[in-house]
Amino acid sequence: MSKYLNNLIQYETIFRYNIINPSRSKNLLTPHKYNIQLLKKTEFDIFYSRYYKYPILVQETITKLTGKTDPNETYIDRRLIEDPFHEDLEIPEKYRHTLDDYKKYMKYGGSMGHNAPAGQHKTNMKIFTETFALSNITPQEMVFNSGLWALMENWCKFLPRNNQLDNIMVFTGSIPSEVYTSFDGMRMNVPKEMFKIVVFEMPYYKPNTTFMEILIGKNKPFYVDPKISNFNLEYFILSPQYYTKFQRETGIDLLSLLEYYGYKSNKVRQFHKLISMFIPLSPMLQMLMKKSNWFGYLIYAKSLEDLEIKWSEVQEMENEFETLEYHRQFYEFTKQRLIDGRIALSLSPSIKRKLSSRSLKRYSKKLNTKKYSK
Repeated sequence: MSKYLNNLIQYETIFRYNIINPSRSKNLLTPHKYNIQLLKKTEFDIFYSRYYKYPILVQETITKLTGKTDPNETYIDRRLIEDPFHEDLEIPEKYRHTLDDYKKYMKYGGSMGHNAPAGQHKTNMKIFTETFALSNITPQEMVFNSGLWALMENWCKFLPRNNQLDNIMVFTGSIPSEVYTSFDGMRMNVPKEMFKIVVFEMPYYKPNTTFMEILIGKNKPFYVDPKISNFNLEYFILSPQYYTKFQRETGIDLLSLLEYYGYKSNKVRQFHKLISMFIPLSPMLQMLMKKSNWFGYLIYAKSLEDLEIKWSEVQEMENEFETLEYHRQFYEFTKQRLIDGRIALSLSPSIKRKLSSRSLKRYSKKLNTKKYSK
């Protein structure tokens, strides 16, 4: 049993920052507004926001067994399994998004972004399937999700290779946007940034010390050069001078978070100068980055003609990519979006006059592809 289960700290205290510092909490998020529901899955904890309908924070422990299948279980090869996305029935229906909601979001370049990655929870099929519950999913821009975010996930997965590190945990979360966006009539709060709080101990180097860094990225397209051999994640480390701002925006009290999960909070240090922040780009990761970039070239095509040119180029890579299933999906989403945009622009003057200025503005905004361009 994990040591944090024995403490008496209530999980609500993790999200109390703006209550502890009321003078700084004006117009910011509070635990009451988050309406947090704790979901304890087999290998990870989900702090789910009923208000935003996605996780605010997800905790997972990283070990040398992370990503491996129990030898007594059937090996899990994701390429041979249809992704089992499903709604989490532990959450009341009115507090959750649906698969149809995410399908509408994907039409505009979004994706269903895992917090606890599926590839890191393959102990058995039950645990693997838990990662596909929508309670573990966040609205995430597709290029970011399949590119930079995937590199952050893999870097975390490789941490146990360093024998000096002990008690490794990763806390993945989101900073909600100040506004909601309408996707074909469905309102969704798409986080403006996503982060990973990486924590561990180094008992043989500095006992009684907690090491922590926060990796953070904007939830928008980021293109990684697939030809490079190493990628430096140090550029995405949040400087401690911004911790106060981070806590204000998330409501997370970092010291309370550490204490809840059994870490010492009186001596916390950064670790980016002690271990490498580079992730080697293996041929597999280089290919992943190339696929990610091509998602973007399709999603952000400026016209139907441009889209068809890009799609023809992607089709020439089918053998290299092994499958174009997901690229085809985003090609079709983008094509429909661009067609809808043309329809909006071609509305006759007589129809425009019949629409009130307010409804026309709302209708045009909904179909405006410029909002989703690079």
